[in-house]
Amino acid sequence: MNTAPARRASRGRAPVPAPAREARVGGSFETITNALDQAVGAGRSSGEWVKYCCPVHEADGRGHHPSLIVKYFADAGRTKVSCRAGCDDREVLARLGLTVADLYDAPRARTTGAARPATRARRVSRADRAIDAAGLPLTKPKHDLGQQVSPWRQTDVYTYQHADGSPAGEVIRQQAQFAHGRDKRFHQRARTETGWDNTGFDPIPFQLPALLAAIGDGRTIAICEGEKDALNATRAGLFATTNAGGAGSWRPEHAAWLRGAHTVVIVVDRDAPGYRRAERVMSSLVGLVDRVRVVQAATGKDLSDHIAAGHEISDLEPVPHLDPLTPTGPARAPEIPAAETDSVSAAPSPQEGQAMSFAYGDREHAPAHDDTVDHIASQWSAFMKVLMMQLIERVRARIEAAREAADQKAAQDQAARAQAQAQLAADQAAAEAKLNKLRAAGFEHCSRTEIAEAVAQAAGWAPDSDVARQTLATLRSHVRERFGIDIDAMTGVPTPDGVPSELASSLARVEAERAAQARLKDAQDHMVTLIAHEELDQAVKEELYGEIEKWRAHPTAARLGELTKKLTSNGVGELTRRRVRFVASYLGAPLGTVPGGKVDVFSAVAPAAELRRMSVSLVDPGEEVKPHVDDLLRGYQDRLRVGNKRMTADTRAELDAAMSVLTPEDQEKVKARGNAILADPSGRFAKLWPAHVDRDALAHEVQRLVLLTPHAEAAAVEAGTIADGTTLAAMHKQIAGHRKNIATAITSGEGLHTYEKAQLKAILRDLDAGRIRDYKDLPQMLFADDRTGAQTDAKRSVQLAHEAAAGRRHEVEKALDTNAVPRSTLRHTRDELTQVSDTHAAMAAGRASLSDYEQTRVAEKFDAKLAQAGVNEPLRNKVRAVVETAAGEAASMGKTANHIAEQWDVRREALAAQRSPQAAPAPDYDSPERRSGLETKLRAAGMTADQIAQHMAADAGQAKPASAAAAAGIAFRTEPRRTDPGAGVHRINHTNGKGPGDHGRGR
Repeated sequence: MNTAPARRASRGRAPVPAPAREARVGGSFETITNALDQAVGAGRSSGEWVKYCCPVHEADGRGHHPSLIVKYFADAGRTKVSCRAGCDDREVLARLGLTVADLYDAPRARTTGAARPATRARRVSRADRAIDAAGLPLTKPKHDLGQQVSPWRQTDVYTYQHADGSPAGEVIRQQAQFAHGRDKRFHQRARTETGWDNTGFDPIPFQLPALLAAIGDGRTIAICEGEKDALNATRAGLFATTNAGGAGSWRPEHAAWLRGAHTVVIVVDRDAPGYRRAERVMSSLVGLVDRVRVVQAATGKDLSDHIAAGHEISDLEPVPHLDPLTPTGPARAPEIPAAETDSVSAAPSPQEGQAMSFAYGDREHAPAHDDTVDHIASQWSAFMKVLMMQLIERVRARIEAAREAADQKAAQDQAARAQAQAQLAADQAAAEAKLNKLRAAGFEHCSRTEIAEAVAQAAGWAPDSDVARQTLATLRSHVRERFGIDIDAMTGVPTPDGVPSELASSLARVEAERAAQARLKDAQDHMVTLIAHEELDQAVKEELYGEIEKWRAHPTAARLGELTKKLTSNGVGELTRRRVRFVASYLGAPLGTVPGGKVDVFSAVAPAAELRRMSVSLVDPGEEVKPHVDDLLRGYQDRLRVGNKRMTADTRAELDAAMSVLTPEDQEKVKARGNAILADPSGRFAKLWPAHVDRDALAHEVQRLVLLTPHAEAAAVEAGTIADGTTLAAMHKQIAGHRKNIATAITSGEGLHTYEKAQLKAILRDLDAGRIRDYKDLPQMLFADDRTGAQTDAKRSVQLAHEAAAGRRHEVEKALDTNAVPRSTLRHTRDELTQVSDTHAAMAAGRASLSDYEQTRVAEKFDAKLAQAGVNEPLRNKVRAVVETAAGEAASMGKTANHIAEQWDVRREALAAQRSPQAAPAPDYDSPERRSGLETKLRAAGMTADQIAQHMAADAGQAKPASAAAAAGIAFRTEPRRTDPGAGVHRINHTNGKGPGDHGRGR
């Protein structure tokens, strides 16, 4: 290359023949840079790095923006080489005539006397497998665009902001026309106190403030390659970010900002650098996020091409070998020794509604096929057969007993005979009416249990009823198609032939999909009802109904975003829009999983977040708290009866807080009951609201049902019966009891919202369909009241806090996993490291502050223990940096958690202020004085102007009697209030429940 001597001269030093390998400080750096000088010419300094043209893809002698960066690490005695365009480091070294050993000043120490391990074939990276499977070249080809025919022109400026919104720097995009096409280039400039400096800036993600807000809301985050793609993705409904500097510039500092994200979607460019970047990004997210997907454009090279071709975000295609949930077939990669080959399964992606796990590591992320899936499907079908046989026997026994009773009474007298026959006819008529009703509704809408009961009723009454015989014939066809089971045309008894496992699996998947579609249909109906009650033109309503149908047919977050835009543009109110979004996430797809082969996730819209942002509560907190008030009154009486003054005072304080959200009329009831108990602690008092549903008790019923059902079904299939007088029968009796209690709450329980009843029905349907196999598969929000919303947000904060602390602990352990420290270091410092990690988790959950953390001095104790264990100062400095960074991140997460908890407190306190007892008679309900007073209370409670306006609008639309604002003091309270307003919700947000049933009783 004729330009090399000039470049070397400008560098001011003569080249050293390569490869030179002196074992001295800087020896590896001299070796690498001398070799690069000879191959591509002198480099140029860029901070701590030196930039060179890459010998792999930029060694053609033409002018390039150097892509290869080189840096020397004195503490490790090694040199780092990295091509920001994605070229493999080994290939770069090979072009220079070097190997990986040349990156180190001296050979790495080996154990004395240890045998040198046998040479192993080079591991093929996941990115290389993906590149090979896609048929792409291993390096990005450089196209000769010919002579430049236009000057470089600035086309875009992308501003990067700090977390507080202040500018950090800008990326300038320029474009020029060449003889054979256009080319683009980018340069950065940093914001300083005096203006702009043409240098790089802090490694922060694009759209950082919005990114943090999106993570806080539980939204899916996309990582694109370039600012243009990130903006296009955000406009299409999927929030996206990126990094400055191109494909090779992603750093761990960028990844740290994504800590706590639920799902991250990496959108790759369809080329080798894009695939390699995806692998680096995935590695950097280890321990920081819950789930990662890797996808690419369905058409074109990048996301912008994909959108320009008319595709939606959900049409992005998973990348085999990189996407963790995509099965991979055999790749065309070079043959690898068996010891080095990863096990890859061709199992299908998990179906919608099933929980999916993602384990980071060196192995393929595609889930291995598990025979348990086929076994569960076969069990699902086999239990249906056992259930039908058992129910048929029971129905027949009841009918036969009724006939025998009629025959016995026939021998007594005519009146008794007529009465018995009339009862038998009434039972038959009731059975026929129920069968007709099920047929009219369609058996495809019935649950598995309902179908089994229908078969039993039809078979039992078939000898005497034409309706039963016709229904049995219809059911026979339905059961065969839906469950793969043949039943006898006359008796309804299932045939002994089993269902093939392949058929059972297929039918189980169809049944699960049926349940999922039923959820979407329920959600659609409720969304349509919300729009129907809006004051809109009929034509507008019908247009919006069509948009809701589009969402039901394609229930993605992007589609819901489009629906929201339509609602807004057509004048639908904010409260209704929030409720539509809540219904979509709460009922339509509450499990928050990633359907196989799809990118979008339903959890991008978090029901708790939508509920929190509503101007008024969906469920009146006064209705939700009534069962708890009854419990508190009973506890108050128990403590008063035994003379426990301290506990009595505590109970009364808790009762005072619970009563604050009751209506004035209900507060009067509680006051009267409290006075009655105070007058006679040994009296017998009924509950004030016996029919109101206790959500905690009902949640326990649901969890017990979900835990028992799979085990009971498996045992029934193994035994072939649900026999009376056995442990198995006792289990099914418990299950029947739980189902009955849930059904009673749905049909006649007071205080449940319509959406909550629909949720409970859907859970029973999901359980029958096999979509729920464990309590962890239950929706993230079982109920729709504010207390459940606050608990959901609090639990998520705790979960994210522990995951973040565990991720940083893993970084510390990895840093200490080196030959530079004694092997026993981690064991000797485990307790101190655990204290640091636990304190970080407490901070991130909002249960401790940064000052609390500093007072504990756990970081200093850990550092002292490391020094005592013999860890050198440079390595301890590295560990200190990780611990300090983790502390700052935890404090930031804690502030977010407390801010969310405070939002729930504010709403509860605003309602308590509205319903607080008044010394003087309140003005008429519709009077300006009352509304002015309400507005003053809301403002005093800390609501924003927009929240107050929405609350007042909702208040104006509610019809209440004048007595709704009546005074309601608590006469039996003799001590001052001992809790702050909203303390109940604050306690909920700071409980550390462990286990499915630990919801806490604090309200």
